[in-house]
Amino acid sequence: MKLPRDNYRLTEVFKTAGIPSIYEFEGEYVVDMLTVLPSLRKFRHRKVFYTKNSRVLGYNIIFNQKIWGHFFVEEGICPSLGLGKAAVINYDRAQNSSLTNKIRDYIRRLDKATFLGRFMYLVLGRQYFLGYFSLSKVM
Repeated sequence: MKLPRDNYRLTEVFKTAGIPSIYEFEGEYVVDMLTVLPSLRKFRHRKVFYTKNSRVLGYNIIFNQKIWGHFFVEEGICPSLGLGKAAVINYDRAQNSSLTNKIRDYIRRLDKATFLGRFMYLVLGRQYFLGYFSLSKVM
């Protein structure tokens, strides 16, 4: 799916996108940063999701094997723009550094295998928007 690469148009797409169940996330997804930050796609940036004890968990991979950024997925409300419900990828886990654990990704569904995310960062109790990214299921 071809997505725009500007925040205004992506916000409009995000507003109309579906709200995924947290249990939809299973397996490996390619990550493509669409705005603000450079894409890590050339480093083969992926997110891996799995379910353990009824919780959806995961981690990021770059290159072929470098694991970083462990997370859990929960239901949530997107804190800005009155965007409402979304799945939230929350990095507040013991395995992460004090920088990584402040990341919150708000996710909406575009189609069965593609999701749009808002990359947010928590500073002094307030979340700041850093950019959009897509998640595409590896088939």
